[in-house]
Amino acid sequence: MTNASNAPLLIESGSPSSSFLLFALPALALTSKDGLGLVQAVILLIFLRHLRPVSRSYLQHWGELSGVTLAFLFYFLVSWVRMLADHQPLRMLDGPARLLIGLSCIGVMYYLRPRIRYFWLGLCVTTLLAAAMAAWQVFSGAEERALGFTHHAVTFGDLALVSGLMAACGLSAFRDPRLQRVDWLPAAALLGGMLASVLSASRGGWLALPLVAIPLLTYGRRLYGWRLLRMCAVTLGLLALAFALPATGMAQRVGLVLHEAQQYFITGDVSNSVGVRLELGRASLMMFADHPWLGVGRDNFDAALAALAAAGRLQPLPPMAYVNSQNDLLFCLSTGGLLDAGLLLMMYIAPLRYFMGELRRPDLGQHSLALAGVVLVAAFVGFGLTDVMFWLMMPKVFYVMMLCSLIGMCLAVRYSAPTPRRILITRTDNIGDVVLTLPLAGYLKQLYPQAEIVFLCRLYAAAVVAQCRHVDRVLTVEELGRDVARSLKQTGCDTVLFTYPRRELAYAARRAGIGRRVGSTRRVYHWLTCNRLVNMTGPLGARLHEAQLSFKLLLPLGIDYVPPREDVWKLYGLTPSRHRDADAVLAGPGLKLILHPKSNGNGREWPLEHFTTLARMLGDDPQVRVLVTGSPAEGQLLAEQAPELLALPNVENLCGKLDLAGFTALIGGCDGLVASGTGPLHLAAALGRPVVGLFPPIKPIDPVRWAALGPRATNLAAEQGCGQCADPAQCSCMRAITPQHVLDVIRSWR
Repeated sequence: MTNASNAPLLIESGSPSSSFLLFALPALALTSKDGLGLVQAVILLIFLRHLRPVSRSYLQHWGELSGVTLAFLFYFLVSWVRMLADHQPLRMLDGPARLLIGLSCIGVMYYLRPRIRYFWLGLCVTTLLAAAMAAWQVFSGAEERALGFTHHAVTFGDLALVSGLMAACGLSAFRDPRLQRVDWLPAAALLGGMLASVLSASRGGWLALPLVAIPLLTYGRRLYGWRLLRMCAVTLGLLALAFALPATGMAQRVGLVLHEAQQYFITGDVSNSVGVRLELGRASLMMFADHPWLGVGRDNFDAALAALAAAGRLQPLPPMAYVNSQNDLLFCLSTGGLLDAGLLLMMYIAPLRYFMGELRRPDLGQHSLALAGVVLVAAFVGFGLTDVMFWLMMPKVFYVMMLCSLIGMCLAVRYSAPTPRRILITRTDNIGDVVLTLPLAGYLKQLYPQAEIVFLCRLYAAAVVAQCRHVDRVLTVEELGRDVARSLKQTGCDTVLFTYPRRELAYAARRAGIGRRVGSTRRVYHWLTCNRLVNMTGPLGARLHEAQLSFKLLLPLGIDYVPPREDVWKLYGLTPSRHRDADAVLAGPGLKLILHPKSNGNGREWPLEHFTTLARMLGDDPQVRVLVTGSPAEGQLLAEQAPELLALPNVENLCGKLDLAGFTALIGGCDGLVASGTGPLHLAAALGRPVVGLFPPIKPIDPVRWAALGPRATNLAAEQGCGQCADPAQCSCMRAITPQHVLDVIRSWR
């Protein structure tokens, strides 16, 4: 078993829902028309729902976040003032508002602390799907240039390229054993991004590669060594091969660019794409020279361009609608002057400064994220040389959401979640379920020896929980009183784990202000009451034992660990108690064997005639005392349904004769117990007693989910279902376990 003290507190601690959101952020960017807007809306809703704690994170780390926050905030405020001063329509605030809203990603990612590996998976999926879509669009003849769902080939090519470059920064995430089978994804994503960019026929995007190569090779080489260098070398080799092949058209496009540029500078030709771009750049500089401080106005580029042409200061341009300078910085200088240009540089320099600072700090897992951030900024600077990235909506939203998500994840990595001081575990159903939750308390006590573990259960199970040395305080539902929220608040717990969901407790915990409330995604009310959600179902959950399932609730604490089944019993921490009535029963000679025929309707029961036959067979050994146990009501049922069992001379009927404390002490002192999947079975196994658990081979009540876990536990079940298991009266699965099978196990104990 991996000791709790050696199990790392992993940073990827969010619920599956938050991790899926992180996956969707890049994955929907190029593969869905409205994907980015949808994710941004969801993140904004999360931000507003958890406004106080999320806002507190900005204040807590203001020294680090001030540059980035103020850059986008100032851009919005200046845009708002200019809209009012220039009497522009409200739609002019759409883009600046999206940039401002993007800041919410920092706090949301820091607060949710999602599993970061999903971000890298999302990036890889993004570029591979973009490449596949680009190939289909071009090679099927659907489009001349690949444009994905963006309806803009240049934007599609640029975003696909930067996604592939960022994916190459996540090589460390694929060292995780869960991702080792797909450790080829970053290399494939890098190639996919390059392919999508080539098929988009975007020429300007390639100007970003030299800018990106500097940080990628400098810091990436430190992180990944020769593996990253080999990956980049292979990619460049394939690009060179594509350039050399006439069928790709790359060489022709590059040659055409050089020819058109030469024609412009020699003859002033503006009849081609490059000539027009260069003339627009010259026009932008003229506008800046005429209006250096505030420019001609963000919505006046067309009018200013026409005025320059009318004055004869520009060559006549082709009859096309030109609405920007085809260069980020020049467009800001011409339409917003030095003020807008300064804001643009702030939106590049502030995040770049933050990420460079993260790279200079000791690596706690944030270096790969920071490197991706540097690559993102450098790529957008390169893209801005031949396009206006902050004019179109999609690239600006992509930039701010990716940027701020990376910052939030860097913070989450460096500043781990607060260590719990007092943890409340709720398990308010049956004794067997309570017993199977005690290993969770044991593991938490090993991880946080200074923390207080409070266990909430029903009164009738309190005596069992009190025997667990890992539980510091037992709290019962009955003592909470009518004002449950007030009682929970008085406990002083900062974390609550709803191992058994109850609506009223969930709402009370929220009203009590318990800071970290962890629940299952299966309950709708948990989405309204819990601030941490965990998916307890799915293929992985279906294979886990009930005692293991509760460990999934530790993900929001930064713990991604589930103990092996064979080691769960080591965490029970139960010590046998003494009780006068139990001592009186156990004082007699011989092997004391408990038969517990009934299960209070909680499990599929072994036939009573089998219990009778087993007891009769045990009667052949005078050293064996058969103790039949159960509640008073179960004793009455046995008297009616199996009187011959209670009439056997070697059987002692103890049904209803011991309270729970006495019954627990009896189980702790007995020499063995036979029962179906019920509380006494799990309690005996947890106390280290020899037990035989009797189960049907049907989900979800089979041994896979409910087997007794203990050092001397044996669980029996038929090899396959009888086909009529839905009706307990017709099911023959339990009957297939013969008394002789059980007797053979009992004899092996001696």
